[in-house]
Amino acid sequence: MRIRSLAFGALLVCACGGGDSGGSGDAPAQTGGSDAAGGRSSMSTGGRGSTPASGGRAGSATGGRAEAPTGGRSEGPLSTFTLPVPDGDAPALYHPDLGGDFPDVDFEKLDRLYIPAGEYRTVLLGGLPEREAERPLVISNLGGQVRVGGRAANYVFSINGGKGWVLTGRYDEAAQTGDAAFPGHADGAYAHSQGTYGFLIDDAFSKAGLSGLAIGGGASDFELEFLEVARAEFAGIVAKTDDDGDAVMRNVRVHDLYVHDTGSEGIYFGSTQAQPQHAFEGLQIYDNRFLRTGTEALQVGQLGNDCEIHHNVLGPGAVRWRSAFADYQDGNVQYGQRYGSSSFHHNIVIGTGDLFVELFPTVVDGDPRAAGDSVRFEDNYFSDTSASGVYTHADDTGVTLRFERNLFRGFHWTYPEVHPDASEPVQVFGVGSNSPNPHLLKDNVADSPYPFLKWTFPSVTEENNVAGSVEPVRFVDFMGELLDQNYRKLEWWTDRATRHPETPPVVYPAGALVVHRGTFYEALVESSGLAPDEHPEAWRELPPPADDVRLAPDSPHQGLGLRAAP
Repeated sequence: MRIRSLAFGALLVCACGGGDSGGSGDAPAQTGGSDAAGGRSSMSTGGRGSTPASGGRAGSATGGRAEAPTGGRSEGPLSTFTLPVPDGDAPALYHPDLGGDFPDVDFEKLDRLYIPAGEYRTVLLGGLPEREAERPLVISNLGGQVRVGGRAANYVFSINGGKGWVLTGRYDEAAQTGDAAFPGHADGAYAHSQGTYGFLIDDAFSKAGLSGLAIGGGASDFELEFLEVARAEFAGIVAKTDDDGDAVMRNVRVHDLYVHDTGSEGIYFGSTQAQPQHAFEGLQIYDNRFLRTGTEALQVGQLGNDCEIHHNVLGPGAVRWRSAFADYQDGNVQYGQRYGSSSFHHNIVIGTGDLFVELFPTVVDGDPRAAGDSVRFEDNYFSDTSASGVYTHADDTGVTLRFERNLFRGFHWTYPEVHPDASEPVQVFGVGSNSPNPHLLKDNVADSPYPFLKWTFPSVTEENNVAGSVEPVRFVDFMGELLDQNYRKLEWWTDRATRHPETPPVVYPAGALVVHRGTFYEALVESSGLAPDEHPEAWRELPPPADDVRLAPDSPHQGLGLRAAP
């Protein structure tokens, strides 16, 4: 959920739905999430050779990354435990209290918790131990791929509680994690890597409101790596413990994930309900692919100090803009900062309805704010919007926003197709009226019909923001040349534009490209109301996209987006 602005006009309050209820083996999980207070977020210390948000980034834009797993996982385990598999077709692994279910296992010292290969209706792991980062509990697949979802359950994959744990599908023979037959994108095998990860969380749009992976119950200090999450009708991954202002999520690392074709957010971190809600500190999100998301590719909120988001490819977002679950859920990055310093850098952000970035300063009584707090958006690339670029709301937190050396292109004024009363933007960067938060806007380049900034306030300092040509990035092999020219050309198929005030039927011309239930289609003829999977006379199914979104060697803007795979 988020508080949204339409063309920097009147604020609108929208609520996200999508929670699950549990029962009889389908326990409630931190699923879709809802709220009426507006999303928030922030980021700042580095993964894999990057530097903190407060300093320079001489190493961040390079291709190198550490090869070995973190947290003392490069050596083999001393102790292991394999979860027993219940009988039946696609059983549920239901363990809301691991210690209680397996009293003979010392989870305080266990090195590996294995989930046997197979297909599961749902997975619930709860009551995880609190471990030190130097000796985490590593949860991995064993003997092949673990596939979860697609059974219209009350949740898909849920982890509740614990500290110092890792969920990994990384194949590492020495560390005894993963499986050689399911390496994911290891060694740079990004192209057509669908279905090749040790963990495949794929709900096949089996039920409205479901998220793929949900983490809550006071969990903290955890790591996610080498997972594929697909076709969740709500968010790909949700991480938050609602209504607990004391349950800070610290030192969370999210990297090397492949999240794609979701009905709403790619990832949704931080509650957007009314306070009290917990903050994030030390959150790191890097080297991920969040592709073809129905609403935002990245929604992060309630962020505190030392958070950093970098070297990701985000989008296209808002592909479901005509039929999203609520109005104005059609951005790409929603970012909420409470206190401390954070950074968002070297990301590639492609495809949005309203805004590339909407930033929410978040005022919470008692937060440890300091004079030097800042949010830094630096060295990012933004392309293809149906409206405008960035908007920062005016709530007074005292945090300085630094927006430097960012590139903008691909402004396509098509927003009135869904919101006919929308006013055309007059600027790329909008600052909330009379915002007291200091803004430093410097060395940004906009290839746009609008100036970078038109309306300023005493809090705004700008320097050398220019209009100029910005070449498009070139990926190794993404979704084809036509879409590389304009990512807004790909949409989620719908019979009606439910976000339009008159909910008119949507007419697709011949040649239109849509994604429907995770599959690509091209329109053979003009049509309306003909579902692509039911009308081969109107639609031609296309091969799955390659999704290798590394920059090609001859692409401009080297150093942005994904770095070399471990």
